Amino acid sequence: MFLQYIIAFLFVLSVVVVLHEFGHFITARLFGVQVVEFSFGFGRELFGRTDKRGTRWKVCLVPLGGYVKMLGDEDASSASHNIEGLSEDEKSHSFAFQKTWKKALIIFAGPFMNYFSAVVILTGIFFSLGDFVIPPIVGNVMPDYPAAQAGIQKGDIILSINEHEVKDFSDVSRITQILDYGKTLTIKIKRQDEVKEVSLTPKNKDGVVLIGVMSSEKVDVIQSHLSLSKSFSKAVMFSYDMTADTLRYLGQVLTGKRSAKEMRGPIGIAEASGEASKQGGLSLLLFIVQISIGIGFMNLLPIPVLDGGHLFLFAVEGIIRRPLNEKIQRALMGTGLFLLMSLFLWTILQDVPRIIQRIFE
Repeated sequence: MFLQYIIAFLFVLSVVVVLHEFGHFITARLFGVQVVEFSFGFGRELFGRTDKRGTRWKVCLVPLGGYVKMLGDEDASSASHNIEGLSEDEKSHSFAFQKTWKKALIIFAGPFMNYFSAVVILTGIFFSLGDFVIPPIVGNVMPDYPAAQAGIQKGDIILSINEHEVKDFSDVSRITQILDYGKTLTIKIKRQDEVKEVSLTPKNKDGVVLIGVMSSEKVDVIQSHLSLSKSFSKAVMFSYDMTADTLRYLGQVLTGKRSAKEMRGPIGIAEASGEASKQGGLSLLLFIVQISIGIGFMNLLPIPVLDGGHLFLFAVEGIIRRPLNEKIQRALMGTGLFLLMSLFLWTILQDVPRIIQRIFE
């Protein structure tokens, strides 16, 4: 089982990160920027080949994602440049000497590709399977959880949570997650012909907010076939809703309304990858979509080192009509790297005890 989790995690991460880097790569080539390396993984090169345009395609020892390095970059982050010794022709094909708007588009193309690939995958799923919902019918009530204590029973239909309409059973989890944790929820249910309201406070289990209900096995097919345009529209809305929910969650964390302990690090993502792979190909595809949107969104945050940080610096460069002082840029990049590494280590420290507790329960 452990091996399956590791393989699933490496597969999901590699697919999502390589798609992200491919966005940078294809846009750089479109603007005539020389891509020196396209690496699958990090560390020592295991094997590779150099194509006719001078790009070294290589597979490296540590299979955690990948990177694109452009001509004149000191490292794979494009945070600093080494242009000494470059000829005038080479400078015209280096990232550092491109116009600001071109550099911004090359950087933006990474997160864009994450969203674009997620929408393409979702469009294919909806086009193949049609439009369906899992009715918000309670299939099972977990003992010792808030729903059971509030009197919710098997067969109840959940109509709304705090005035948010519930149309699909997935809305129960989604709405519960975006509301302020620790607050009492008012849930409207329908039992036979009677509509009633119950109140409960969700429970935090392993960083996930739960009320303790499970869906029934019933699936209602609304429309067995969706046109390509409707499938695309539904995919875009799914991506939008997920991004909006993430923004709400971050807002709650930053304002102290919600604990940051619910955040997942690499170990938590590995665990979720394994669980998704055990449920079959469709579940794994949907998980790839979620991670792709998550990585795309995260990279758009205006944090130095991330793509959003680069875009912020390019915006400043566009306003003041010159690049920001190199010492200031290096200081900002160093601060951003420190923050990301701190967050990385903190999420690991949150994930490990939770997973150990789960194993020995």
